[in-house]
Amino acid sequence: MFNYIKADLYRIFHKRSNQLYWLILAGLFLTFVIFGSENANFADNKSELTELYFSVAVMPLVLFGPLIISPQFYYAVYLDELNSKSFVRLFSSGLRKSEYIVAKLISSLVYMLVVFLFLAVAYVGGFGIIALLNNGASFFTLDQIGLLLSLVAYLGLFTIAFSSLTNLITLKLQSGNISLFLFFVFSNGVIASVIGWLNRLPILRNFDFNPYLLSTNIGEIQTALTNGIFYGQQGQPSNQPPSAQAALKMINSIGVQPFIIIGIYIIATTMISFFILKRSDVKEN
Repeated sequence: MFNYIKADLYRIFHKRSNQLYWLILAGLFLTFVIFGSENANFADNKSELTELYFSVAVMPLVLFGPLIISPQFYYAVYLDELNSKSFVRLFSSGLRKSEYIVAKLISSLVYMLVVFLFLAVAYVGGFGIIALLNNGASFFTLDQIGLLLSLVAYLGLFTIAFSSLTNLITLKLQSGNISLFLFFVFSNGVIASVIGWLNRLPILRNFDFNPYLLSTNIGEIQTALTNGIFYGQQGQPSNQPPSAQAALKMINSIGVQPFIIIGIYIIATTMISFFILKRSDVKEN
């Protein structure tokens, strides 16, 4: 299994399209923040420069991270290999199907960790450029760093949870294009909306499934992050940068229940994936 993990990570990190994706994303971000701050004057208050740069990161990350970061993780780890002819040869080389499930989870975690470290280096590097252009700036506060780490943890949890759920169908269909579409469907709450509509039918009206849906509990975390970042500044003008301290308080207020339910989903879908893959024939793509 460990030989497969090493080979899988080699495939992922040496895939040119994966490298270009993150390089372009980091390049666009740095270009945006550097040119966006070019005409600003922070000579009187250097902390405003740090707050502006912090805002430019956290606002797009919480809004668009699930749309531009998580799907790439899922595609690179699972679907790219599924679309290639190498998938059918995996299990003939001695890799057990149960080992494949565990190996993919490990590959996902390692890939996400390395990518987030790369983005963090690019982010800090961009801050260094901005600080040099403005003759210095104060570094991020502990609350700001804590909020950034919370956003990264949220995106990691989001990716693992919906990857595990989508794999229930992916491992049966063994079609990369359909599976990527399903990942967007599940992660954007389309199925949850359908279940919510069905819940209004007279026969199901007494059963409330919403609190136990994966999308609901993931959405609760995202809502806390969004509200904390955009609306957590009580008594301050709406055009002020986000308050990291207020956002962290908002996140802490949601409790542990959503995380427990998400954890149950991940464990349950992973176990079901074992049985699905065990009983499925690997198709030649």
